Amino acid sequence: MKKTSPKYFLVLLLIGIHIWQASLVRPVADDYTLLRIYTQEGFVPFVSYIWNNFGGNVTPAIIRALYLSVSLDSSNWYGFITFSITTSLLVVMSYLVLITWLTNRGMRQITLNDLLVSLLASLAFEGFFTPGLSSAYLFGAAAGVHLWPICIFLISLKLIETSSRSESRIYFVGSLCGFIFLGFLVGNSGLAESSAIFMALIALTVGLQFSRKSNNFSRFRLAIITHLLGVTIGIATILLAPGFTNRNSRLGKIDEGAISLARSFRSALVSFSGEVLSHPVWLFGILVVPFFTYLNKIDKSKARLVLIFFAINFVMLILGSTFGYAAWHQSSGLILLLTPASFCLPILFNNTQKFLKHLRSTNNPFALTVVALTLAILLIRGLVVQENRSSQWDSSLMQNYCFTIESKEPPLLGAEIRYWPIGLGIEDVNRWDWMAQEYKSWLRTIKLEDPQICE
Repeated sequence: MKKTSPKYFLVLLLIGIHIWQASLVRPVADDYTLLRIYTQEGFVPFVSYIWNNFGGNVTPAIIRALYLSVSLDSSNWYGFITFSITTSLLVVMSYLVLITWLTNRGMRQITLNDLLVSLLASLAFEGFFTPGLSSAYLFGAAAGVHLWPICIFLISLKLIETSSRSESRIYFVGSLCGFIFLGFLVGNSGLAESSAIFMALIALTVGLQFSRKSNNFSRFRLAIITHLLGVTIGIATILLAPGFTNRNSRLGKIDEGAISLARSFRSALVSFSGEVLSHPVWLFGILVVPFFTYLNKIDKSKARLVLIFFAINFVMLILGSTFGYAAWHQSSGLILLLTPASFCLPILFNNTQKFLKHLRSTNNPFALTVVALTLAILLIRGLVVQENRSSQWDSSLMQNYCFTIESKEPPLLGAEIRYWPIGLGIEDVNRWDWMAQEYKSWLRTIKLEDPQICE
């Protein structure tokens, strides 16, 4: 017990950090549009606005609106906080599912080490140049589109495998309906992530045709095909929505010519390549992987599927950004896959045992310490800037509210995030006119408890 008690303390600490960062969540970017439309017109007009202006991926918007419905008047931020905590639970569960799925274990066989790895990886989104923690847990509109589908897909694979082994036909048939629904949730999210999942499922379906024909494998193939059907319907819904065409007309670059597309492709390639190559969690995974004994038991075929999915997702993000734009909030799903990809990387080598033994012998404890310290510093940096923004946002709200209802025109006080030492971060209403207009419109609809506050 004495040997494991520090681990329990670390687990509680990491859970506490998740809850703390969730409590810091405040509206940002697209949230101002959500608050304005939902408050002024209601739930249905909000969904209609997304459908007609932003595309058919209305599922993330519906889920997020249901969470945020309790926080429309700024009297509390429980909806935002709960959404962030749900995202944390999804991420941690995804890592636990991946670890057990890759090592052919059941969820009941989860160990404390598995939980620690999952919690550590779930807080390792911060890169040197990108606000990964914010994109995963602060900016819920981005998390719902780019992170949730990856999590749901990974969990779905585990559920498909489990249900395929069930002896109950009724349970399995009922599960197929669930897999269609989960597939639709996945497909009706970010188009880059949905397309990557679609292609990964196609590759898996083709690969299963060469597997041995047993009852379990027949069921597994059927479940995968059913899930693929749901993904296909979700993607078709995006493409058929009027908002998909309207959004491309406003932001797309397909009509700007080959030279413009080439420049956009170069920009996206540099952005996402730099994100992957410079992210410390990648190095952390490579340094740590030899010391987890259960990683010797990773299923090679599943490891290859994870690496293929990571590569496809990387390519689709680049292609999707080529026709649109590359932004800091688009890579949260890709970063989630960095840790399992680094764990699976040794599978590419013919003699995995020899390769792991070589890594153990050459690993420098100093290098591991430096990378772990870097991750800790980046995490602290992310939490500190979120704490500062939360306080600044709350203090600015009152002044901006008074300016707005009194029809004064001084510049709005924005609560921006600036990541030291590079100065990059997340801009707010003081820099973007569209945010400012949505923010002001929302402020006019809220009623503070003390009407004398502006006097």
